[in-house]
Amino acid sequence: MVEQDLRSEIPTHAYISLARRGMEKISLDQCFLKNCDNTDVNLLVPFKKEEYEDEKEQTRKIYIKCKKCGGTFILKLQTIKKVAKSTKDKDEEPLSMGLVFALDEKGNNLGHIGYF
Repeated sequence: MVEQDLRSEIPTHAYISLARRGMEKISLDQCFLKNCDNTDVNLLVPFKKEEYEDEKEQTRKIYIKCKKCGGTFILKLQTIKKVAKSTKDKDEEPLSMGLVFALDEKGNNLGHIGYF
């Protein structure tokens, strides 16, 4: 049950910026560890979540075990709450932006994956 609850907190995909050529959609249902090519969601087991929040951002770290390579990685989902606000409607909620990073099990940054 915990695995399904955590899986529902992971966006299915993120978008990678292609500079002036737009954005490309990438699945987050894969292992992001070096030398692993697992794209089978059934071999990815989310097992732990940490959450932090302050007035500027919300961060969720979801720990995932890959059954193919045996490694553990962390998806860091960071939401920056107030990126921009409307210039037309002062009552409108400010825009937020979600960033996705892959970390190894020690918390070392493996890189920015994209935006959600």
